[in-house]
Amino acid sequence: MTEELQALLVDAADSGWAEEPSMRLAAAIEHRIVAELPSRLRIALGNDEAAQMARVLAWERCRRLAEKPPASQVTWGYLANMVRWRLADVVRQEARRRQRHPLIDYLPETEQPSMLADLGPLLDRIGIRLERAGLAVGEVRRRLVAAADGPGYSKHAIAARVRAIGVPRGQAEGLAWLLHNGPIRTSALSRLAGGQPPDVVFADVSVQRWIGQAAGRLPRASSRPTRFGRPPDASWHDHLGLGLARTA
Repeated sequence: MTEELQALLVDAADSGWAEEPSMRLAAAIEHRIVAELPSRLRIALGNDEAAQMARVLAWERCRRLAEKPPASQVTWGYLANMVRWRLADVVRQEARRRQRHPLIDYLPETEQPSMLADLGPLLDRIGIRLERAGLAVGEVRRRLVAAADGPGYSKHAIAARVRAIGVPRGQAEGLAWLLHNGPIRTSALSRLAGGQPPDVVFADVSVQRWIGQAAGRLPRASSRPTRFGRPPDASWHDHLGLGLARTA
């Protein structure tokens, strides 16, 4: 199953979603997305439930991509990231639900918009910058998949997952600063999700430094031990949150 996702989508859409090209796409999703689901998600959701949700999410996204193709080429890496972020969000919401007071169960459920629903293209933008900084394509995908395999999207949680796959501490922390959803020093991912132009985000000196650190091009900011609660280039005023706006 080495056929590119873009080609499969074009064939299926051009045929009006006829049976043969649709079956080829479904088989590729099974091989490239469902079979590669992290064990963490399978354990949290149940093997059958996780697999079925992944199929549905991947197929729905493929239909949307075929109807409104993005400017850049669609890749299996993007689709895998999107599915894993959505499943991780489901796990997180279920964990919160189980921790609620029993009386809250009598209140009607409300649909909560997911911040992670459409971050795949934004992760791709960050991935491209990491590739340009010297990381191999496969290594970029491996690290982004580990970072996205939540729940837990704080700097500490992301860095821990990335370090768990063998990435050096400094590089893991650099990637965590690019992706985290915490209020201190808004991440590149949060700024992109908030609508800031990519050229502005990636021109930021701090973002460039984090990219270089994540790609292993820059040493950690100091040879002395540093507390991970403070970004390498930040003053203690920054660390205390003075003058910084929280992420919307």
